[in-house]
Amino acid sequence: MLLEYYAHSCFSLTDEKGRRILMDPYAPTVGYAMPKRPADLTLISHGHFDHDHLAAVSGRTRVIRSAGEHRFEEWSIRGFLAEHDESGGSRLGHLTIFRLEKDGFSLVHLSDLNGPLSPEVQARLERADVLLIPCGGAGYTLDPRQAARLVRELRPRRAVPMHYMTPFLNRHLFPALQPVEAFLQEFEARPLRESCLRLQGPGPEGPEILALNHMF
Repeated sequence: MLLEYYAHSCFSLTDEKGRRILMDPYAPTVGYAMPKRPADLTLISHGHFDHDHLAAVSGRTRVIRSAGEHRFEEWSIRGFLAEHDESGGSRLGHLTIFRLEKDGFSLVHLSDLNGPLSPEVQARLERADVLLIPCGGAGYTLDPRQAARLVRELRPRRAVPMHYMTPFLNRHLFPALQPVEAFLQEFEARPLRESCLRLQGPGPEGPEILALNHMF
């Protein structure tokens, strides 16, 4: 499988049959280019402009937005309702965390999580092969320290940070997001030059921290 980090919270996962799953496409106003790309399936965690820009998808795509159990070809996809803010969703609403599973492989996309997970949901998200975790803080998502704590609790094999400040991010829209380095310091990790991650085998016992470089 091939995991590609477009930018912000947007990733593409392509399986061995060439089927592409796109997660949380963003509007260009976020600050990054968003070339149109085909996707067989598009996952939308919530209806904010930096996560639900379906115009970025060329051609037809199936869209999943809701919590619950879903099927896509051989993929099992489970959505879990969570809070976008620390006030029970009263400020920014709620979002859907997705866990994707196929042939023993699992990936979790935590969207803009900023509230606590219930014990039931947290148990369902543990031990993923890949955890995509926001870490920019600023009232939108978990801050670097909170994100690091959750990585240690969920014990994924690999953790990939997202939704943080870069030189390209629109500072008028996101003036206070923290850069990824603050999260990486929690694990003494370094950012990577690569934007893609080829996933083969079960991977390390983890957590291995892989800060992919945004593609656009």
